[in-house]
Amino acid sequence: MPEHHTPAASPDAGEAAALMSARHAWLRFVATGRPLTHHLDDPVRPWQAAILADHHHWYGPDAPEQVSGAFVLQYLLQVPAHTAAGAAGIGMRVPVLGRLTFERGSGGVPCLVEIGAIEPVGGELEERLTRAEADYRAVAEPLARDYRSTRPMSSRQRLGMVTDMWAEAARTVRGGDGVITLDEPRRISCCLIYALPGCVECAGCPRRRPAGRVSH
Repeated sequence: MPEHHTPAASPDAGEAAALMSARHAWLRFVATGRPLTHHLDDPVRPWQAAILADHHHWYGPDAPEQVSGAFVLQYLLQVPAHTAAGAAGIGMRVPVLGRLTFERGSGGVPCLVEIGAIEPVGGELEERLTRAEADYRAVAEPLARDYRSTRPMSSRQRLGMVTDMWAEAARTVRGGDGVITLDEPRRISCCLIYALPGCVECAGCPRRRPAGRVSH
Protein backbone atom coordinates (compact mmCIF):
# COMPACT_ATOMS: atom_id res chain seq x y z
CA MET A 1 0.00 0.00 0.00
CA PRO A 2 1.38 3.45 -0.86
CA GLU A 3 2.55 5.74 1.89
CA HIS A 4 0.04 8.45 2.72
CA HIS A 5 0.74 12.03 3.66
CA THR A 6 -2.04 14.36 4.78
CA PRO A 7 -1.46 17.91 3.50
CA ALA A 8 -0.70 20.30 6.34
CA ALA A 9 -3.76 22.24 7.42
CA SER A 10 -3.63 26.01 6.97
CA PRO A 11 -4.27 28.24 10.00
CA ASP A 12 -7.87 28.93 8.95
CA ALA A 13 -8.60 25.36 7.83
CA GLY A 14 -9.97 24.44 11.24
CA GLU A 15 -12.48 27.27 11.07
CA ALA A 16 -13.50 26.23 7.56
CA ALA A 17 -13.93 22.61 8.66
CA ALA A 18 -16.10 23.71 11.59
CA LEU A 19 -18.29 25.75 9.25
CA MET A 20 -18.61 22.84 6.82
CA SER A 21 -19.63 20.62 9.74
CA ALA A 22 -22.24 23.10 10.94
CA ARG A 23 -23.84 23.09 7.48
CA HIS A 24 -23.96 19.30 7.12
CA ALA A 25 -26.58 17.03 8.67
CA TRP A 26 -24.56 13.87 9.25
CA LEU A 27 -20.89 14.38 8.31
CA ARG A 28 -18.27 16.21 10.36
CA PHE A 29 -15.01 17.69 9.10
CA VAL A 30 -11.72 18.47 10.83
CA ALA A 31 -8.44 20.00 9.67
CA THR A 32 -5.73 18.93 12.08
CA GLY A 33 -3.18 17.76 9.50
CA ARG A 34 -3.20 14.32 11.17
CA PRO A 35 -4.56 11.39 9.15
CA LEU A 36 -7.57 9.45 10.39
CA THR A 37 -8.00 5.67 10.28
CA HIS A 38 -9.26 5.08 6.75
CA HIS A 39 -7.98 6.17 3.32
CA LEU A 40 -9.83 6.26 0.03
CA ASP A 41 -7.63 3.56 -1.50
CA ASP A 42 -7.73 1.14 1.43
CA PRO A 43 -8.83 -2.46 0.68
CA VAL A 44 -12.64 -2.55 0.80
CA ARG A 45 -13.21 -6.21 1.69
CA PRO A 46 -13.26 -5.65 5.49
CA TRP A 47 -15.71 -2.77 5.07
CA GLN A 48 -17.97 -4.88 2.85
CA ALA A 49 -17.78 -7.80 5.28
CA ALA A 50 -18.78 -5.59 8.22
CA ILE A 51 -21.81 -4.24 6.36
CA LEU A 52 -22.81 -7.71 5.19
CA ALA A 53 -22.63 -8.90 8.82
CA ASP A 54 -24.92 -6.01 9.81
CA HIS A 55 -27.34 -6.95 7.03
CA HIS A 56 -27.42 -10.57 8.17
CA HIS A 57 -28.10 -9.39 11.72
CA TRP A 58 -30.86 -6.97 10.69
CA TYR A 59 -32.46 -8.78 7.75
CA GLY A 60 -31.52 -12.41 8.26
CA PRO A 61 -29.15 -14.83 6.52
CA ASP A 62 -30.80 -14.30 3.13
CA ALA A 63 -29.48 -10.74 2.84
CA PRO A 64 -27.48 -10.86 -0.43
CA GLU A 65 -23.79 -10.03 -0.63
CA GLN A 66 -24.11 -7.67 -3.60
CA VAL A 67 -25.95 -5.06 -1.52
CA SER A 68 -22.91 -4.55 0.71
CA GLY A 69 -20.82 -4.02 -2.43
CA ALA A 70 -23.12 -1.26 -3.65
CA PHE A 71 -23.38 0.34 -0.22
CA VAL A 72 -19.61 0.54 0.29
CA LEU A 73 -18.99 2.16 -3.10
CA GLN A 74 -21.69 4.70 -2.29
CA TYR A 75 -20.21 5.44 1.15
CA LEU A 76 -16.68 5.65 -0.25
CA LEU A 77 -17.67 8.20 -2.89
CA GLN A 78 -19.58 10.27 -0.36
CA VAL A 79 -16.30 11.22 1.32
CA PRO A 80 -14.78 13.22 -1.58
CA ALA A 81 -18.22 14.30 -2.87
CA HIS A 82 -19.42 15.93 0.33
CA THR A 83 -15.96 17.31 1.12
CA ALA A 84 -15.59 19.01 -2.27
CA ALA A 85 -19.17 20.28 -2.33
CA GLY A 86 -19.12 21.38 1.30
CA ALA A 87 -15.94 23.38 0.78
CA ALA A 88 -17.40 25.00 -2.34
CA GLY A 89 -20.46 25.96 -0.32
CA ILE A 90 -18.36 28.20 1.93
CA GLY A 91 -16.14 29.62 -0.82
CA MET A 92 -13.26 27.20 -0.31
CA ARG A 93 -11.57 24.32 -2.11
CA VAL A 94 -9.80 21.20 -0.84
CA PRO A 95 -6.93 20.87 -3.36
CA VAL A 96 -5.93 17.27 -2.60
CA LEU A 97 -9.15 15.25 -2.40
CA GLY A 98 -7.32 12.01 -3.13
CA ARG A 99 -5.57 12.14 0.25
CA LEU A 100 -8.68 12.53 2.37
CA THR A 101 -8.86 10.29 5.41
CA PHE A 102 -11.95 9.45 7.41
CA GLU A 103 -13.62 7.53 10.22
CA ARG A 104 -16.65 5.27 9.92
CA GLY A 105 -19.58 5.32 12.29
CA SER A 106 -22.74 3.30 12.83
CA GLY A 107 -23.61 1.01 9.95
CA GLY A 108 -20.24 1.62 8.30
CA VAL A 109 -21.25 5.12 7.17
CA PRO A 110 -18.45 7.75 7.06
CA CYS A 111 -18.89 10.17 9.94
CA LEU A 112 -15.69 12.26 10.15
CA VAL A 113 -13.32 13.53 7.43
CA GLU A 114 -9.86 15.07 7.78
CA ILE A 115 -9.70 17.65 4.99
CA GLY A 116 -6.06 18.74 5.34
CA ALA A 117 -5.17 21.89 3.43
CA ILE A 118 -7.88 24.20 2.10
CA GLU A 119 -7.79 27.32 -0.05
CA PRO A 120 -10.22 30.12 -0.93
CA VAL A 121 -11.99 30.13 -4.29
CA GLY A 122 -14.07 32.88 -5.89
CA GLY A 123 -17.22 32.96 -7.97
CA GLU A 124 -20.91 32.34 -7.37
CA LEU A 125 -22.06 29.11 -5.75
CA GLU A 126 -22.82 27.32 -9.02
CA GLU A 127 -19.43 28.28 -10.44
CA ARG A 128 -17.72 26.95 -7.33
CA LEU A 129 -19.74 23.74 -7.46
CA THR A 130 -18.79 23.22 -11.11
CA ARG A 131 -15.09 23.48 -10.25
CA ALA A 132 -15.58 21.26 -7.21
CA GLU A 133 -17.32 18.62 -9.32
CA ALA A 134 -14.33 18.50 -11.67
CA ASP A 135 -12.01 18.02 -8.68
CA TYR A 136 -14.30 15.32 -7.33
CA ARG A 137 -14.60 13.41 -10.59
CA ALA A 138 -10.82 13.39 -11.02
CA VAL A 139 -10.67 11.32 -7.83
CA ALA A 140 -14.02 9.52 -7.84
CA GLU A 141 -14.04 8.09 -11.36
CA PRO A 142 -10.77 6.14 -10.94
CA LEU A 143 -11.97 4.99 -7.50
CA ALA A 144 -15.21 3.69 -8.98
CA ARG A 145 -13.52 1.98 -11.94
CA ASP A 146 -10.99 0.22 -9.70
CA TYR A 147 -13.46 -0.65 -6.95
CA ARG A 148 -13.45 -4.37 -6.06
CA SER A 149 -17.12 -5.15 -5.64
CA THR A 150 -18.60 -8.23 -3.98
CA ARG A 151 -20.22 -9.16 -7.30
CA PRO A 152 -19.70 -8.07 -10.92
CA MET A 153 -20.69 -4.41 -11.33
CA SER A 154 -21.23 -2.65 -14.65
CA SER A 155 -19.45 0.54 -15.65
CA ARG A 156 -22.88 2.22 -15.83
CA GLN A 157 -23.48 1.35 -12.19
CA ARG A 158 -19.99 2.45 -11.14
CA LEU A 159 -19.94 5.79 -12.97
CA GLY A 160 -23.62 6.32 -12.28
CA MET A 161 -22.78 6.11 -8.59
CA VAL A 162 -20.13 8.81 -9.12
CA THR A 163 -22.76 11.09 -10.65
CA ASP A 164 -25.43 10.26 -8.07
CA MET A 165 -23.18 10.90 -5.08
CA TRP A 166 -22.18 14.27 -6.51
CA ALA A 167 -25.83 15.17 -7.11
CA GLU A 168 -26.61 14.28 -3.48
CA ALA A 169 -23.70 16.35 -2.15
CA ALA A 170 -24.47 19.38 -4.34
CA ARG A 171 -28.14 19.21 -3.34
CA THR A 172 -27.08 19.26 0.32
CA VAL A 173 -25.02 22.41 -0.24
CA ARG A 174 -27.76 24.15 -2.21
CA GLY A 175 -30.21 23.31 0.56
CA GLY A 176 -27.89 25.01 3.04
CA ASP A 177 -28.14 28.11 0.86
CA GLY A 178 -31.94 27.96 0.87
CA VAL A 179 -32.40 26.24 -2.50
CA ILE A 180 -34.84 23.43 -1.75
CA THR A 181 -35.72 20.60 -4.14
CA LEU A 182 -39.00 18.92 -3.25
CA ASP A 183 -38.93 16.08 -5.78
CA GLU A 184 -36.65 13.11 -5.17
CA PRO A 185 -34.07 13.19 -7.99
CA ARG A 186 -34.01 10.10 -10.18
CA ARG A 187 -30.77 8.17 -9.79
CA ILE A 188 -28.64 6.59 -12.50
CA SER A 189 -27.21 3.90 -10.23
CA CYS A 190 -29.02 1.49 -7.93
CA CYS A 191 -28.11 0.98 -4.27
CA LEU A 192 -29.84 -2.46 -4.43
CA ILE A 193 -31.66 -1.91 -1.14
CA TYR A 194 -34.74 -3.53 -2.68
CA ALA A 195 -32.85 -6.86 -2.59
CA LEU A 196 -32.80 -6.89 1.22
CA PRO A 197 -35.64 -8.94 2.75
CA GLY A 198 -38.66 -6.74 3.45
CA CYS A 199 -37.25 -3.67 1.66
CA VAL A 200 -38.44 -1.88 -1.49
CA GLU A 201 -36.88 0.48 -4.02
CA CYS A 202 -36.04 3.98 -2.82
CA ALA A 203 -38.03 6.90 -4.24
CA GLY A 204 -35.33 7.84 -6.77
CA CYS A 205 -34.54 4.28 -7.85
CA PRO A 206 -33.87 3.85 -11.60
CA ARG A 207 -35.95 0.65 -11.44
CA ARG A 208 -39.08 2.69 -10.76
CA ARG A 209 -41.20 4.00 -13.62
CA PRO A 210 -40.92 7.81 -13.84
CA ALA A 211 -43.93 9.71 -12.52
CA GLY A 212 -46.53 10.30 -15.19
CA ARG A 213 -45.33 7.45 -17.39
CA VAL A 214 -48.03 4.86 -18.07
CA SER A 215 -47.27 1.35 -19.24
CA HIS A 216 -49.30 -0.15 -22.08
